[in-house]
Amino acid sequence: MIDCTLVTCEKVADLDPDDRLLMHELQARGLTVSIESWSDPRAQWGASRLCIVRSTWDYHERYDEFIAWVEHAASLTVLKNDPRVLRWNAHKSYLKELEWLGVPIVPTAWVSRGEPCDLAELAETRGWHDVVLKPARGAAAHQVTLVRRGAASFAAGQAQFGQLAQKQDVLVQPYLRSVVDWGERALIFFRGHYSHAVRKKPFDTVLVVGTRSSLVEPKPEELDIAARALAGVPGRPLYARVDLLRDDEDRVCVNEVELIEPGLYLGVHEPARRHFADAVERELQFATKTKSRRSHPCVISGLQ
Repeated sequence: MIDCTLVTCEKVADLDPDDRLLMHELQARGLTVSIESWSDPRAQWGASRLCIVRSTWDYHERYDEFIAWVEHAASLTVLKNDPRVLRWNAHKSYLKELEWLGVPIVPTAWVSRGEPCDLAELAETRGWHDVVLKPARGAAAHQVTLVRRGAASFAAGQAQFGQLAQKQDVLVQPYLRSVVDWGERALIFFRGHYSHAVRKKPFDTVLVVGTRSSLVEPKPEELDIAARALAGVPGRPLYARVDLLRDDEDRVCVNEVELIEPGLYLGVHEPARRHFADAVERELQFATKTKSRRSHPCVISGLQ
C-alpha cells in the first residue's frame, strides 16, 4: 500500500514546486509517495494510507464535483484536510463565524448572490477609499479585484461586481494601507503547531517558490490571533495558513484562513518541509492506530 498520496489537479499534474519539496522529504524518510489529480477517474484512492489535498487549484471552478470527490475519497482512505474542514473553508462565510467568536477580521460587507450593491455608495458610507472585491468561493487571487477611487475605476469595478454577484456571494473590503507597508503576513501551521511566517506581496501568485515573499518573525499578538482563528476551525487541520493584515488603526486582523490548497512557502524556510513531513508521519501513525482499533473491537467476557 502507498503511504501517502499528494492530491493535485490536471493543471499542475507534477505538483507545484513547493509541494515537490514535501514529496522529496517524505521519500528521503523511506515513505512511498504518489501524485494523483483529484478529478482523475482512474485514481485508486483506497490504495493509499493517507491522501493530502494540495494543489487542487481548480476546485472552486468545479465545486460540486470536488465535494463529491472529497466524500468519495474520504470513504476509502484518510483524507487531509478532512471533509468537514474542507467544506467549512470553501466559502468565506467562515470569516463571519470567526468574527462571532471574537476573532478580529478585515472589515467586510457581505453581499449575497443576486443582491444589488452600489460600490461607490458603499465605500462612501463605510468611509473606505479603495475597495477589494472577492468571490466568496475562490482559490488564491482568482477574480479578486482592486477598485481604486474614481468614477472610471468604480464604473469598471461595478461591472466586475455585477458579473461576480450573478454567480455567487461577494465580499467587499477596504484596501488597507498596511498591504503596501506592513504587508500581508502568512502564518503556517502543521497539526496546530506554528512553523514559520512570510510577508506576502499584494496579490501573490499561487506558485510560492522564489523571491516574491520573504521570511518574517511574527509578533506575539500576531501568533495569538492566528491561534485564535485556528481554534475556530471545526477539526484539527493537518496544515493551515492564516493570513493577517493590519487595519487602518494598526490592529491585527484575519484576512483569510487557508485550509484547502494554500501555498505553504516550504521553499522560503528550509525547516518547514521537515515540519510538514513530521506532521505527515504523525498522521500516518494515528491513522494506523485508528484502523487497528476498528479491526480489533473490544470483546467483554461473558457477553453474547
